[in-house]
Amino acid sequence: MYGLVDKSKNELKYIGKSINPQSRYRKHLQDSNKKISYKEKWIYSLLENNNKPELLIIDEVDEINWELWEKHYISYYKSIGCKITNISEGGENPPSAYGRKWTPEQIKKNSESNKGKKRSEETKRNISLAKKGNSIPHLNNGKERSLSHRKNISLSMKGRVSPNKGRKYDEEHGKKLSSSHSHQKRKIIQLTLDGKKIKNMGINCGSKKRI
Repeated sequence: MYGLVDKSKNELKYIGKSINPQSRYRKHLQDSNKKISYKEKWIYSLLENNNKPELLIIDEVDEINWELWEKHYISYYKSIGCKITNISEGGENPPSAYGRKWTPEQIKKNSESNKGKKRSEETKRNISLAKKGNSIPHLNNGKERSLSHRKNISLSMKGRVSPNKGRKYDEEHGKKLSSSHSHQKRKIIQLTLDGKKIKNMGINCGSKKRI
């Protein structure tokens, strides 16, 4: 069981559970850009002011009874006056539909409710583009991210250690990584000041200009 604390006010603002609190904490920071729930708006406001919530480990509980403990802690901290942002009493696994295992009855009900519905041309186009591996139009669409957006991404990634740090790849794996990025590679050519070619300088990933 973990909590998110507003350090500036020393207030507990959210309670949750995770088998990997650090990973869940980073997800909270990343999702704050949606600004849908009160929790997301709260975290976003902290990031806007170069601040972040503090992760607090409240308790370690048995995985079998985590629902009971989450409900207990949400109820307890509310009872002592903490203005936490949880919108439910706790115990959902997960709190959204993502990753949820539906019962046969729920699957049948969802299927029947969607019968006869027609997707818009824009929705169909977005689905098509997503299946082709291209970016969906409403996701950045090649536009430069705002300074605020980039700052929030940077803050959410601070302190994160890459799982590949210190890892040494063998020659075969290195070749596979190189070939997977072949579409990003461009040849670099060394030229004299008057534009005459001297020699090829190898490969530069992602470069758009020839030198």
